[in-house]
Amino acid sequence: MKVLIVGAGMQGQVLTWNLGRNPAVTEIVVSDFDEARAQFVAGQVGNGKARAIFIDASDADAVAKAAEGAKLVVNAVVPTFNMALLHACLKAGADYLDMASGQTPTQTIDEAWLEQSALDAQFKKAGLTALQSCGMDPGVTNTFAANGYEDLDKCFEIRIKDYALFDSPVPLQVWSQETYYTDCAQPPLLYEDGEFKRVEIFGRKEFYQFPEPFGLGPCICHDHEEVTTLPRLLPKKFGDKGLRYVDFKMGTEEAAIDGDAAFVGTGMTSKNPVTLKDGSKVRPIDVYVATLAPNPPADELARLALAGEILDIGIQVVDCIGEKAGKPTTIHYGVVGPDIRRVNELIPGATCVSYGTSTPAAIYAELIVTGKIDQPGVIAPELLDRPARDEFIAEMGRREMPVTYRLETQIN
Repeated sequence: MKVLIVGAGMQGQVLTWNLGRNPAVTEIVVSDFDEARAQFVAGQVGNGKARAIFIDASDADAVAKAAEGAKLVVNAVVPTFNMALLHACLKAGADYLDMASGQTPTQTIDEAWLEQSALDAQFKKAGLTALQSCGMDPGVTNTFAANGYEDLDKCFEIRIKDYALFDSPVPLQVWSQETYYTDCAQPPLLYEDGEFKRVEIFGRKEFYQFPEPFGLGPCICHDHEEVTTLPRLLPKKFGDKGLRYVDFKMGTEEAAIDGDAAFVGTGMTSKNPVTLKDGSKVRPIDVYVATLAPNPPADELARLALAGEILDIGIQVVDCIGEKAGKPTTIHYGVVGPDIRRVNELIPGATCVSYGTSTPAAIYAELIVTGKIDQPGVIAPELLDRPARDEFIAEMGRREMPVTYRLETQIN
């Protein structure tokens, strides 16, 4: 089957590598505004199945034309283009998958998700699947939360944490800096006491005991898709179990958190235009992004990673807190993917973050291609049926992303 990947950055590279190894995928079209990058990805990791084309992700008609005959379109660009790609899939008759609902220049994550979800009836009518938020977080975290919520008799709280250790001797962007910093600057959404509310940026700090090599680490509230979708969708799928609290917290070494907080405080991460002395308007975040040094070439990044000169490893945990058989119970899921050294043994030029985000997306994509996910409509991972969720988790282990599970019950 044919798959169209829109975006040939680090996410598109890992997606292409994964999909190229699946026998059910017979053709991969790797597309990007930077056609040379698309050609590099198709040639490097396409396994003889991939070809590259130029595409403007904002042009729904062009995307629809490229998607002709495709079973699936995978969105590997920033969420600004989600709506255009969703409409392109409706026009082309192709299923859709992305890794984040995300902020746009004019919307919060919550507002963007609501707009995208409004296309649910059109996708159902067309018999097409639009599976949103299918990276590590959101994505894997939603899947863990769904399993925990389903398995508890009552579920009062869902607490999600993403913690990372990173250090590099050269400038290295492991994620869209625009996305990361505009999310940091947005007062994070929190679901508390059964209500959505916005709380202070870099607030609600707590220290969480992660396994080694992470240890006790600080985590702060961060605006993220899970807080938008889980309180709305889990009761819809599994019934009301008393869910009153959902948060998402990002963590790393305290000095890095403090540095990010100070940088956001300067106003340089704002997506709101400011007026310069000459009367021109510019978004501060665009100025910052324009000043960033490019990532090193893939071969240089691989050399540094394989030499152990870059530290890049992360962990994601989900704690579902409630009751089972009348006893206070917590269901805990965790996952640690391969570090950047191991990733570059597999895919030269990739990172821990790109592997950890796009490999889960590729697994979801393959389940769509093989017909194991066929629910029509605009859906998130927590709405998938249990067999698909369990097969997804099993496949993660086969791709060097082992999942841990722990059930803690008060017995007296």
